[in-house]
Amino acid sequence: MGDNKGMDRRGFLKTAAFSSLALGGAAALAGCAPAAGTDGGTALSSTGDIAWDKEVDVLVLGSGTGAFAALVAAAKGAGSVCLVEKGTMWGGTAATSGGGLAVPLTYAAADAGVSDSKEEIVKYFKNASDGRVDEAVLNSFIDNGSDFIDWISEEMGWKFVASPLFGDYYEPMEGWIPMGRGSLGAANADGPMIASQMWEEMKAKMEGYGVEILMGTEATELITDGAGAVLGAVCGDQNIKAGSVIVATGGFDHNDEMRAKYHPFKIMATNAVPTNTGDGQLMGMAIGANVSYMDRCWGAPAILTTGDDPATLIAEGTIAQEIAGTDWAMYRGLPGAVVVNKKGRRIGNEAGPYDLFNQAFAYYDTGEPGHVNIPAYFICDAACWATYSLPGHTVGAVGEGDGSYFDETYGGEATDPAEVPAHFVQADTLEELAGKLGIDPAGLTAEIAAFNENAAKGTDPVYHRGEKHLDINTTGVMAGSRTDLANPVLAPLATGPFYGAIYVPGTCGTAGGLTINENAQVVNTAGEPIEHLYAVGNCSSGVSGGTYVHGGISLGSGGVMSWVAVNHAMGATA
Repeated sequence: MGDNKGMDRRGFLKTAAFSSLALGGAAALAGCAPAAGTDGGTALSSTGDIAWDKEVDVLVLGSGTGAFAALVAAAKGAGSVCLVEKGTMWGGTAATSGGGLAVPLTYAAADAGVSDSKEEIVKYFKNASDGRVDEAVLNSFIDNGSDFIDWISEEMGWKFVASPLFGDYYEPMEGWIPMGRGSLGAANADGPMIASQMWEEMKAKMEGYGVEILMGTEATELITDGAGAVLGAVCGDQNIKAGSVIVATGGFDHNDEMRAKYHPFKIMATNAVPTNTGDGQLMGMAIGANVSYMDRCWGAPAILTTGDDPATLIAEGTIAQEIAGTDWAMYRGLPGAVVVNKKGRRIGNEAGPYDLFNQAFAYYDTGEPGHVNIPAYFICDAACWATYSLPGHTVGAVGEGDGSYFDETYGGEATDPAEVPAHFVQADTLEELAGKLGIDPAGLTAEIAAFNENAAKGTDPVYHRGEKHLDINTTGVMAGSRTDLANPVLAPLATGPFYGAIYVPGTCGTAGGLTINENAQVVNTAGEPIEHLYAVGNCSSGVSGGTYVHGGISLGSGGVMSWVAVNHAMGATA
C-alpha cells in the first residue's frame, strides 16, 4: 500500500489467510474439582467457598485486542497473566485484518506532517456519531493514544507510518482531515507487516514474559462475590480466580438471536471468526452490566461467493462466513462497475467507504414496505471483467495484471476469462442479466443509460462518486490510479457481455457491547463500575459511539483501551 514514506502498499491492508495454531491447554490444579458450571451468559455468584483451579493477577478473555492487554500487563509487571482463547486460531478476527491501527496525535502523524488537535478530533467524532459518542471515554482514548503507540513501538521494535489510505470516512463533516488518524501501519526490521505477523510477534513476546495462553478454552461465566465484584471466570473446566478480568471476546456476528434482536436490518455475511458469538456481552449482562451501541456494526458489504441462498439467509436470519467476497473497495468502486437494487437503481456511492456503503442497506421503502436494497447486485461490463480481478476471477499474476491494489495483493495465476465463477452470472445484454438476477429490466436499463452518460464525462450527479478524498486515494488506488479516465473510479458500463453477482450487507465485526467508562471499566445499568471488570475491543462500547470513523478504529481503540485498562487495574490493586 502506498504512503508518503515509501512503504509498500501491500503490507498494511492485505487480508491475512486464516492460520491454524496448535490447540493449547493446561491441566487443572491437582486435587481441585471445578464448581458445577452453568450455561454461557450466566453468572456464578459466591455464596460460599469456590474450588479455584488457578489464581492469577490478570485474566484476559480473548486473543484479538486482548493480546494487547496481556502484553501490556506482562511487560509492565502486573504479576501473573493468563489469556484464554475460545478458538484454535491465535488472534481471532484481529489477526485476519490488515493490521492498521487508528490512533490520533501520534509520532506517525507528525512524521507525515499532519496538523491535528484534540479539539478537532472530538469535533469529528461527535459529528460522525450523531452525538452518540461518550466524550469522557473519547477523551481517555485521545489522551492515552500517543503513549500507547510510543510504548508498543519501543516494546516490539515496530515503526508506525501514517497513510492516505482509509483515512477519516465522514467527509466533509466538521473536524474531518484526510489522513493521520486512521490505519497507521506497523513495520519491523524486515518491512511492513500485516496483522497475522504482528500477532505472532506479540504472542512470542508475551510467552517470553511467562504469560500462560490457553487455546481452545471458552469463558462461559463471570464469578462474583456477594457485592457484585468480579472474582474470576469459568474458563473451560477451570475456575480461574483473578485480581482483574479483562474481557476481549469480540462481537456477536455469529449469534443469530443477538443480531435479530439488536440490528436494524439483516446482516447476511461476515468475515469475523466463527467464535464471535457475543460471549462477553452475555456474561457481562448476566451480572448486571450495561450495554451500548448494540445496533451498530463495522460494516463490510460483500459479493456473496459462498453459495448461500440470500432468501434463506433473510428468512432464517442466518449469516454466511464470507472471506473472498468482502469488499473493502476493490470491487464495487472499479471503473465499469455499479451496485443496484432489485428495481435496478443504484444504492450509493460505490467508491466511498465500505461502512458508509453498508449503511445504504438500511433504507426502508415506505411505498413498497421493506428493505428494498437487500439483497443488492454487483454489475460490471466486459471491459471491467477483462481489466480487473474479482472474487474467483484473476486477470494475472502479481505485477503482471491490471496494476490494481487487488491484483498486487491477491493476484495469482490468471484464470480463464471465459470461465465464470458460480457466484457470477453472465449475459450478453443488461436486460438478459436483469432477468437472470431478478432485477427489473426496465429499471436497470434506464439507470445504466443515465449513469453511462455522466460517467463518460467523469461525473456522478446522484452520488458524487470520485469527488471525495477517500474515493480517489483509497478506491482509486485499488483501481490502479487510472489516468486514462476523466474520473479514476468512473467508466460507463458500455460493452457486453455483462456480469453480475449477489451483493449483501456484511460486517467485519459488531460494534456494540459492555458499556465502559474512561478507565475501560465495565459499568452496570446505574453507571457504576463493576469492580475488577474491564472490557476492550468489539465486546465493549468502544470509543466512537459505534461509528466507523476511519480505518483501523477497532484495533486502535482496542489497543489504547487495553493500555488504559491495565494501567488502571495496576493502580487500583497496587
